[in-house]
Amino acid sequence: MAQEGEGTAYVITGTTRGIGKALADAVAERGQPLFSISRAPEGPLAGGWNFACDLRFAEQIDQAMARLTTTLEEARCRQVVLICNAGVLGPVGFIHRLSPERMAEHVQVNLLAPLQLMGCFIADSAARACPRRIVLITSGAGRHPYAGWSLYCAAKAGLDMAMRCIALEQGTRPDGVGVCAVAPGVVATDMQKEIRDADDADFPNRSRFIEFQESGGLASPRSVAETLLDLDGSGQLVSGGLYDLRDVNREGGTPTIAPRNRLDAG
Repeated sequence: MAQEGEGTAYVITGTTRGIGKALADAVAERGQPLFSISRAPEGPLAGGWNFACDLRFAEQIDQAMARLTTTLEEARCRQVVLICNAGVLGPVGFIHRLSPERMAEHVQVNLLAPLQLMGCFIADSAARACPRRIVLITSGAGRHPYAGWSLYCAAKAGLDMAMRCIALEQGTRPDGVGVCAVAPGVVATDMQKEIRDADDADFPNRSRFIEFQESGGLASPRSVAETLLDLDGSGQLVSGGLYDLRDVNREGGTPTIAPRNRLDAG
């Protein structure tokens, strides 16, 4: 069984840009062990190691998680956190205009891949004598419908419900893994540019997101990453909780947050 150390090891998916890159940078700067899963070449990165994986392919996920497990067995850390961040927005458009192939690829990356990653993480890290947690990066789109985002909204809603189910499953185990979902809000990433560049015929709400940018309403990936790590490190993210970073209270200097919903016993 792996020895425990002092740090928190973070496993983060989708670290080549946006929130994922900001999370990886922040973890490295805090001196915590970092393990990345992305389409970048396999090898060392600042503060850790990247495991090359294309989430469109289930076999690559299994292979990357097997390599990660071997590496984690040698890591000295007091707890391990998996952050499922990777995701895609497109295809954007009304459902009758979308091809079955694009639909399947979207659901694979945004829903099936996180489910597979969680299953592998829970099973493969069971021998560790330290707490384990999973944080899913979700979206308000999982709770609010948008014309043209049927795939994105459905995948995020499915991820939120899967989180609640898995929290129930793990809550029955003495060595259970905590799992929660966090919506970061509207963030200045390439995904936001993709939204603004969409055709009005495909996404009628496009003007709203243009206004977010013009009014300075976009959070920076770095601020989102720092807040998320602070909340996780302070133990505020409860298993079964669905959080929205727009609810963060910064009075007193330390960020605090309450879940939008908590897991009901019944």
